[in-house]
Amino acid sequence: MEEKSKQIQKMFNNIAPKYDLLNRLLSFRRDVYWRKKSINLLNISDGMTILDLACGTGDMIIQLRKKIKDVNIIGADFSKNMLDIARQKGVMNPLINADAHYLPFKDGSFDRIMIAFGFRNVVNKEIGLKELFRVLKPGGILCILEFSQPEGKIFSKIYRFYFQKVLPFIGGLISGNRNAYSYLPDSVYKFPKKDDYKKMILNAGFEKADFNFMTFGICNAAICYKKY
Repeated sequence: MEEKSKQIQKMFNNIAPKYDLLNRLLSFRRDVYWRKKSINLLNISDGMTILDLACGTGDMIIQLRKKIKDVNIIGADFSKNMLDIARQKGVMNPLINADAHYLPFKDGSFDRIMIAFGFRNVVNKEIGLKELFRVLKPGGILCILEFSQPEGKIFSKIYRFYFQKVLPFIGGLISGNRNAYSYLPDSVYKFPKKDDYKKMILNAGFEKADFNFMTFGICNAAICYKKY
């Protein structure tokens, strides 16, 4: 587990400088919309303490700051280079280099937790979910925004071609790391299917999980509730 995590960490450190550009380009800027909708689904109010896990270059933090000013946000990511880019973009919130398998926070530290496009990179997802559950306050909400697989016959074929052929080519050309953008579709197609995913969330202790699919099922914001 640790060796694979280190490999993924190294990969994200390498692509950090081009990460934002490629996110916008390869998603046709839909990633901005997906983040905004996910933040709305979290029902965040003034005074809350928020963890943005796998915060990357700080896009979720920046979006949340635009919407609600009076919140305490901590960003955490296992890629130091991603955090450096976030600081360069003006993110002033505390940013911590941390691994999702061993979160450096006390039990019940956060009212809300968000993790955007990072959960599929958690090698042991069961441990990751239990850690997220542990650091979430009773009555708290977790949002996992992640890629998913469209179910429509025609669109799913178009999407698979783009995702497995076009995206790695463009991503590799711009970032200089084709392996990283071949890893992306591979990690999505290896991600647990809907029923198994929901079972995994509930087994971690969450009371309920609602799935919110976006853009023909390309993305899913899983809203997970911890019981009071």
